[in-house]
Amino acid sequence: MPRPYLAVPFLFLSVALAPLAAQAPTALTAAQVEAIADAAHDKFAAKGFALAVVQDGEVLVELARGERASGQPMTPMSLCNIASCSKAFTAASIALLVQRGKLQWDDRVVDHVPEFRLADPWITANMTVRDLLCHRCGLGTFDGDLLWYGSDNDDAEVMRRMAKLPIRQRFREQYGYQNLMFLVAGVVVQRRSGVAWEEFVEQEFLQPLGMTSSRASAQRLPADAEKALPHIGGAAIPDHEFVACKPAAAIYASVHDLTAWLRCLTAGGTWNGKPLLAPASLAEMWRPQTLLGNPAGAGTADFRSYGLGWFLSLERGQKLVEHDGGMPGFLSKVSLMPAEKFGFTVLNNANDGVLNEAVKRALLAARAGRDGVAEITRLAKVKQRIDATEKAEIAAREAARHADTQPTHALAAYAGRYEDAIYGPAEVTFADDRLSLVLLPSKRRLHTTLAHWHHDTFRGDWPDKFLPFALVKFDLDHAGKVAGFRIDCPIADFDFGALDFRRVAEPGKKH
Repeated sequence: MPRPYLAVPFLFLSVALAPLAAQAPTALTAAQVEAIADAAHDKFAAKGFALAVVQDGEVLVELARGERASGQPMTPMSLCNIASCSKAFTAASIALLVQRGKLQWDDRVVDHVPEFRLADPWITANMTVRDLLCHRCGLGTFDGDLLWYGSDNDDAEVMRRMAKLPIRQRFREQYGYQNLMFLVAGVVVQRRSGVAWEEFVEQEFLQPLGMTSSRASAQRLPADAEKALPHIGGAAIPDHEFVACKPAAAIYASVHDLTAWLRCLTAGGTWNGKPLLAPASLAEMWRPQTLLGNPAGAGTADFRSYGLGWFLSLERGQKLVEHDGGMPGFLSKVSLMPAEKFGFTVLNNANDGVLNEAVKRALLAARAGRDGVAEITRLAKVKQRIDATEKAEIAAREAARHADTQPTHALAAYAGRYEDAIYGPAEVTFADDRLSLVLLPSKRRLHTTLAHWHHDTFRGDWPDKFLPFALVKFDLDHAGKVAGFRIDCPIADFDFGALDFRRVAEPGKKH
């Protein structure tokens, strides 16, 4: 997701566009930003989005286009799930505790969270608080996200189960975007502060900054909050309310409130003349920790890196500090150039990450003296190609279906209890001449009826419209009996392919 999602969405767009050489910026006008917003609204036809720009440390403009819900306009005060842009607040929470002498960046995680475990004992023993915040723990991108997405697992249960996830990368050498490590960072915050992560973020950041409408999770929003609804394909979808992993992606904020965050960060961590984050804390968070770029790449692509809760790159020779976020129906972007006291945030409730990237590129182009509206037009064409590619992939998947086949067994034979060693249990039931599947830890989102596709494979359409249709392939043991199943659900944000459900014996039944 920028996704759980949340990683940086459409990263290829940022990498493909070579940064300009160092040059003095051109000050933006409110009229320029309005023109960029109007062009984005026209070219992308998003349900709704909001944009705020801070320039020279002051708010230049706050605006919104489209709707936050049917018949209700999006405004700069509309609250969206900022998803992985929450990670910066979690990193800042750790920084604040470091400032107060409650812990150190390079403390071992197990010294603060003794139950923390990964599959490799050496990594477990040597993982530091710093490692939690810069995506180099040895797990691959999005590994384990199905443990929390839509599930009823709490943080403790997710931590217990993630201890079985296979280590697939070199510790401290390879980048793997990891939401689970920010979950653990949130537990560190709780253990060292004595209050839950949500309370710490609200008390130490949202309230002092005057972000009065923002909250650390959807459950903490008041009933009368001006909340935007998430949309996919123009239709409203149920919001994702986090049970676990909130420190990775749960904050709700408006662009109006986020201008305070931007102004504080671009003012060296001070707010209303009072220090909030020490300059040394910002320097540490904005120092490269994990390299992303290709060392053999052209231009400055090899300078791309991840700090602590922030992505880092160069723009016109200056450091660009930013993060994207995404949950189903919400995409977010927070970008700043601290040396120039410039920053902006884009929130949309249309699940359109190219829109956010286009607005970013348009603003940066205008700051470089180029035509920002032309960037909107260019990237709208990129979006058309992306949409066409996605449609072609769906068509190719459907065309691969084998006609005129039958399942090996009567449908009732596929019903039963199954379990994946890491994820947990699933249940296949047979009633009214059809099969149904539910992944029990995530029964609110991951359930579907199964229609025969071909051979021993069945199609399921999740109620969660963020997910593509699933192909559930049952496999047979040496005696020809149903032994388990795997799920083909091709989406970058979740590794369904890692799940291997094996049939488990039920009391009083034989299989």
